[in-house]
Parts: sequence; C-alpha cells; structure tokens
Amino acid sequence: MPNILVFAEARGTELRKVALEIVTAGRALVDALGGGEVHALLAGPPGVGAKAAQLGQHGADAVLVCEHAGFGTYARESIAATLAERAKSGYRALLVPFSSQGRDLTPRVAAKLGAPIASDVLSFSVAGDSILVKHPGYANKVIVTLEVTGSPAVLSVRPAAFTPAQNA
Repeated sequence: MPNILVFAEARGTELRKVALEIVTAGRALVDALGGGEVHALLAGPPGVGAKAAQLGQHGADAVLVCEHAGFGTYARESIAATLAERAKSGYRALLVPFSSQGRDLTPRVAAKLGAPIASDVLSFSVAGDSILVKHPGYANKVIVTLEVTGSPAVLSVRPAAFTPAQNA
C-alpha cells in the first residue's frame, strides 16, 4: 500500500488552516490509491507538537514532529532537507500547500529528490500507476490535466481546494 507524506504548515505553535486542508487532501489521495497511510510532518518551535492530535483528527495516521527553536520562523533549507530525507522512505507522493512557504519549499524538495512536480493542484485522481492532477494554465483561463508517473510525486495543492474534514 502506498503511503503519502504531507507537510503540515504552522505559524509559531499554531497550525495554519492549510495544514488541515493538506491532511484532508492526503487522505483523499491515499483512498484513491487503494489504501495506505498519511504521514504528516509538522515542524515548528517547542510546543508545536501539541497540535499533532488535531492533524490526526483530520486524517493523518502518523505525525512526525520536528521541534526546534530555529523553526520559530520559516527555515527553508532545514525544512526542505528534512522533508526530502523523509520522502526518500518510499512514499508515493509528497503534498505541500501552495502557500507562500509551499511555493518556496516544493521546488527545493523536488530538486533534492529529482522528482516530478506539479504546482497549484486543484484536484487529483488515480489511473493505474499514475496520479492525474488538474491545475490552471494560461493565466487561469484553462484547466490542464497532467499525468504524474514518478515516485515520489511532489504536489503543491491550492489552498481551499480541499475542505478540512474530520474523521468520522
């Protein structure tokens, strides 16, 4: 069963709304792939780990917490290296919010992994071994469907494309 890794974005010790959206998106992708687990990586200053349970309520099967005083603000190189190293552990895809942090982080991680990347993803589906993603093109005038075949696929998901949903 393929597992999915998601980056749960925090500001200080508080989760951002996109963190809950990205976990919900990860759950949807894992279900479309036929099962597996959603692992969330949460990086922040000491105390951010207290929010791990909230990620679990929205679909994360495991939450990997990286607490360090240096993560009180966005530490791009450290977070990119941490995500890339973790993603090498056999994940089918890495999902990152298409936020200002995510737009900076996603290409760094994809370059470290030599992995395929799709940005500003609105939705996805699965066809065989491929992940089909929809994202805007031509200055948002059309919706383009891309077939992503490499593993791990690095996908940045548009905020509000998925509504945060708590587990039933």
